[in-house]
Amino acid sequence: MVHIALGRDATEMHVSWKTANANCPSEVTFRQAGSGDGQLLRAGAPGVSNAVGYSFLLSERDMCSEPAASNEFMLYLHRAKMTNLVPSSEYEYQVAGSSTLRSLRSGVEPHPEHSFTFLAFGDMGDAVHAAAKSPGAADTLARLQQEVDAEQDPASLILHVGDISYANGDPDIWDSFMDGIQPIASRVPYMVAIGNHEYGYRKGSGKMVDPSGAAGPYQPSWGNFGPDSRGECGVMTARRFHMPQHPSQDELEQPAPGTPAGANAGAGGNAAGDVRPNAPFWYSFDYGSMHFTVISTENDLSPSSSQYAWLEKDLAAVDRCATPWLVVLLHRPLYVVYPHKSNREVGAHLRASIEDLLQQHRVDLTVAGHVHSYYRTCPVYDEACIPGFDQGSEDGDDYFHHSSSSSNRRSGSSSGSEYGCDGDGNCKHGIVHFTIGSAGHKLSEVERGQEEWLAASVQRYGFGRFRVEGSDRLVAEYVGSESGRVLDSVEVQATAERQAMCRKE
Repeated sequence: MVHIALGRDATEMHVSWKTANANCPSEVTFRQAGSGDGQLLRAGAPGVSNAVGYSFLLSERDMCSEPAASNEFMLYLHRAKMTNLVPSSEYEYQVAGSSTLRSLRSGVEPHPEHSFTFLAFGDMGDAVHAAAKSPGAADTLARLQQEVDAEQDPASLILHVGDISYANGDPDIWDSFMDGIQPIASRVPYMVAIGNHEYGYRKGSGKMVDPSGAAGPYQPSWGNFGPDSRGECGVMTARRFHMPQHPSQDELEQPAPGTPAGANAGAGGNAAGDVRPNAPFWYSFDYGSMHFTVISTENDLSPSSSQYAWLEKDLAAVDRCATPWLVVLLHRPLYVVYPHKSNREVGAHLRASIEDLLQQHRVDLTVAGHVHSYYRTCPVYDEACIPGFDQGSEDGDDYFHHSSSSSNRRSGSSSGSEYGCDGDGNCKHGIVHFTIGSAGHKLSEVERGQEEWLAASVQRYGFGRFRVEGSDRLVAEYVGSESGRVLDSVEVQATAERQAMCRKE
């Protein structure tokens, strides 16, 4: 169960794995590809580096409440960090105790014209033990493998925006899920956001520590926030996935011996005035021409919250000349289609909390899950499409488009005016919101009559493929898991207002 995640910059890579024995070393040996003879790596050999990490015990005693706290299990999780990597380079690596020689590509330094492809989705689940709940997961996993293995333009990054395994307190489902993603997650960074099925809980009577640092579960009166993790309260995710801290922030320290698994799984906490990252709940990272900001819709995002304070600071610090694209990853979407009444109410509250902030910093797009379908909005602000967006017609039973009838739809105007500006030169920025909660879990309904901001919807299993082409153009495609066909495609361009965020001297 080996998987990797980006470090604080392109010279680092986190490696995580599990063992059943407490005496296994937490070490990774690695070298640049092509510098060896294909033999297994040996620490101290010419060209071979060694990363020594740490391990910790995870068991049912670390869970918040039933049933997770009663499902007995014990495993040892290991973390090690590769350092001094050459950016954008191929490496071979091997975890201690394994005979498997694996490969990865190191991270990419910030650069405004860097082009790359990433995959994004939510709500996949386990394809083996929970296949009835997630009937689309097996096909999605197979397609993801093809994307990673592609000879031309392979995916270099995977983003899973919550509702990860749907283990719901069952450790065997977690193990099965991690086994399933290992062929891809051990080769390209597998970055995650927290969903309701990872975090939602009711506080138990025993001693427990919420890994987000919160004093208790987030349960606002207006939301459908319940005990969806079945007692996990985010511990399983926070301990299995080691996400990065931004380079300007302090490194997450390893837990002290004997520390409960949830005690410092997140680095931030909810103390008043605390604006540190709190991975995996809220954190950020750069990759080439893009800055990714990850937030938790399962925690408080109101303007008085520590998460909001961190989000405000993170967005303000982004260098749009170095990383012109700005993407926010979250589980629950800000814009929700009919008929999902309770989710629409949550989306309205999320917009009231953070849409103005995202708009102020000219976020280009968001990627969410939670609603078990695929849909995207027009470039939108305050429920209104920006100038130049072309409205169109409906297409069929499984597809709905509000753009043109072309299979490749452009999110801007075909006229000579700048994207986001009307004929009189009045410009406005809009954010394209992608909801991709259709990677595996049973699909949900999308009604035909929708708000004008809905640009496209597809009710089939799939995932998002995003091709970033320099500083101002991105092609987003929705790929069907069963057929492998592109079921929706849109070209997202930088608005005039976003381009103005780079103020070069």
